[in-house]
Amino acid sequence: MKYVSDVKKYLFVLSLINILIFISCSTIKIRTYELDTPLLNENSSIKIVLISDLHSTIYGENQIELINIILEQKPDLIIMAGDILDDEIPNLGTELLLSGIKDIAPIYFVTGNHEYYNNNVEVNKELLRSYNVNILSDCYVKININDNEIILAGIEDSAKKNYDTPEYNLDEIMEYAFRELDEVELYKILIAHRPEKINIYKNFSFNLILSGHTHGGQVRIPPFINGLYAPDQGVFPKYAGGIYKHNGVIHIISRGLSVKPELPRIFNSPELVVIIIKTY
Repeated sequence: MKYVSDVKKYLFVLSLINILIFISCSTIKIRTYELDTPLLNENSSIKIVLISDLHSTIYGENQIELINIILEQKPDLIIMAGDILDDEIPNLGTELLLSGIKDIAPIYFVTGNHEYYNNNVEVNKELLRSYNVNILSDCYVKININDNEIILAGIEDSAKKNYDTPEYNLDEIMEYAFRELDEVELYKILIAHRPEKINIYKNFSFNLILSGHTHGGQVRIPPFINGLYAPDQGVFPKYAGGIYKHNGVIHIISRGLSVKPELPRIFNSPELVVIIIKTY
């Protein structure tokens, strides 16, 4: 009888662990960061929703769960940091999302590696433009949000070198496109899909860098392991997800929104990142 009792306890614990893993794998977490700066107008703020690594995952009927979460945030600006589309999963999830949010705030996008993997990057960009998405391709724009002028810059994913332009060189591109911003006294944001290239990004005068790509390291054991594995960083990645500081430069890495049954997220909820930039 004791053996039967022990087996029941074991099965109960195992079932509980599976339930916790399922919940952590499928429930969207809203992660909010508040940043201070002297570069906005007095008593002013900008709210950004950062979407990364959706991979066309669908939340609820017609994407309504994710759309409602974004609408509830009332963002001033929506930023998409790559891998919104996927090279294997149909585009339906992305199109449903964009149709639901395209009119609530300006949307800016940079490519991730998966927008390149199917060799249809230009087709993917045209699809996004059809939903009022602005593409930042190794360039920057000056935009006005809540009477604040800010700089928003974006770079192509490094997959461009292998799938589109063999001579593509990130260091040279950034030097050409962004060095002149050193003389600009505005709040400057760089959108760059891959966080592991931070040693290049931080050589420029950006105040905030936004990335994705890591999927949060896939497996977490808070507070001991922030991420078990990330693409292009390997095991125990240095930049798995969260907020990092590099000599005054803030680097925020989204854990992304992709959920794939064959690659479960363990104690690593898909997340929607909200960033509030405000004056001191």
